[in-house]
Amino acid sequence: MESISIRLTQPTDLALIQAIEVASGQAFRALRMDAIADDPPLSLESLMVYHQAEHAWVAVPSKDADRPIAYILVYTVHNDGLEGWRCAFIHQVTVSPDYSRRGIGKALIEHVADWARKNGMRALDLTTFVDVPWNKPYYERLGFRVVDEEALLCNHAVGLRRVILCERQDSVLGNWPRVAMRKLLQD
Repeated sequence: MESISIRLTQPTDLALIQAIEVASGQAFRALRMDAIADDPPLSLESLMVYHQAEHAWVAVPSKDADRPIAYILVYTVHNDGLEGWRCAFIHQVTVSPDYSRRGIGKALIEHVADWARKNGMRALDLTTFVDVPWNKPYYERLGFRVVDEEALLCNHAVGLRRVILCERQDSVLGNWPRVAMRKLLQD
């Protein structure tokens, strides 16, 4: 495998991130999830918010640090409304189809886990499709566990519950079963 580096985004990366999202979204067509494939990528303005917060990283080939091949976007969720259950919510992790199945997504998630630990966060949270092979089963292999409906009612999942409920009502995402997942971070 070609070696990669992970770095924070630069403004010039943002349009390339959009292109990665569009290209990778085409895989959903094979699952008859055309609405996902047709959904536009995040706007440059939205990506700039992640960039300015330093909550966006890209994977780049070591020989070409100006060409992102994958990215991850996160934000902090205060699950209990206080500082006690701060988590890093993975909004999006996407790898260019030309570089898929090489461990790059896993490397990005591990990078964010290290960042979250250093910033005193208790877990990584995400939401994903239940029946997409490169979604829920993939995250389970990386140590994420489903947060069941009962656990979503607990204080330590308030922020995660808000996200999954909104997604289940979304006109595109809500057309297929979605689940909330969490990976606890060890010190």
